[in-house]
Amino acid sequence: MKRTKQLIMSFVAIAVVGVGASARAQDNPTPPPSESPPAAHSSSSNSISLAGGAGLGLGGTVPLAGSIAGFFPAANVVYDTAVFHVEAMLGFASRPNPGTDRSTDWVFGAGGWYHLHRGSSSDFSVGGVIAIDYASNPGGSATLTAIEPGALVRAFLTPNVALFARGGLAILLGDSAPGGGANFYLGSQPSVVAGFTYFFR
Repeated sequence: MKRTKQLIMSFVAIAVVGVGASARAQDNPTPPPSESPPAAHSSSSNSISLAGGAGLGLGGTVPLAGSIAGFFPAANVVYDTAVFHVEAMLGFASRPNPGTDRSTDWVFGAGGWYHLHRGSSSDFSVGGVIAIDYASNPGGSATLTAIEPGALVRAFLTPNVALFARGGLAILLGDSAPGGGANFYLGSQPSVVAGFTYFFR
């Protein structure tokens, strides 16, 4: 009997201790895990990404031969990739001549440029352009071909707008080259021309 009372008292003591521990646990619940701080926003940069190329663009340019043999400004279409860009140009002019038929000029050409170096919002390229000027006058017609190797620098003012300038040599071939006849003309000094392109990206 005495042993039974001792066992009952032991169970009662264990129960009291367990209830007390449970009450203390409820009074001091474990704090929930703290929320992770929001990810910091990446700082904006003033530079313009040129990765992947700018794609398709339209703009205006002038062949280097414009300062030598009268090539006039032309519209150009550009396709730009990360490594190179290609361009095509087309220009047209029609002028009345007093007492005679009109004079008409067509300028068309193509070029390619390899991006030798890239800055944060600019690039430096080497390549060249071949441009052809076909003139139809009352006295006949003439064709002048310009081969223009050189270098080109583009500055991207925004992701969509680029200004460019190029310098190089103009090699003129054709029946209307300076001096007449089949005259070959090689510019002794580089000529510089500027233009612009708007990219639809």
